[in-house]
Amino acid sequence: MDTHILDNFNGKLYHKETIKNWQLPQFLEEQLGIDKYEYFFLTTSIEQEKHGNDHIHLSIFPTKFNIVYLLEVETSTILPKLLHDTLNLIKQAGKDIITSTGFCSSENLCYFGIFFSSKNIEQFDNLLDQIKKLENVHDALVFQYTCEGCKQI
Repeated sequence: MDTHILDNFNGKLYHKETIKNWQLPQFLEEQLGIDKYEYFFLTTSIEQEKHGNDHIHLSIFPTKFNIVYLLEVETSTILPKLLHDTLNLIKQAGKDIITSTGFCSSENLCYFGIFFSSKNIEQFDNLLDQIKKLENVHDALVFQYTCEGCKQI
């Protein structure tokens, strides 16, 4: 894969103490559940407006675990059935789905990514094999996010 979800949607996992140091408004901390969760996953994406200013979208997702994974799937088109089947395989593997995203870089080259968390550092060979067997999947990779950074596994 020449392009990755990581090139367009950045992410980082933070411990709740770091989030508390940001001094967010109290109502935001309450909405995030700052006292219920130990970790928070931040994603960013750049929006380039045709008739406005470029800006960045920030999303913060509370998570129970200190590891977040990104499953990246390469396909010729993002079909609802393919996305649904992939989400089901992740759910069946007992993972907590956080969010998903996707884009097409050309007419026949698209990527979608599913961020999920898990309590254990795991091998994903079986899950990747199942996903790669789905119709229209060209390739699939898994990336791991911890509070130290991101790496492909």
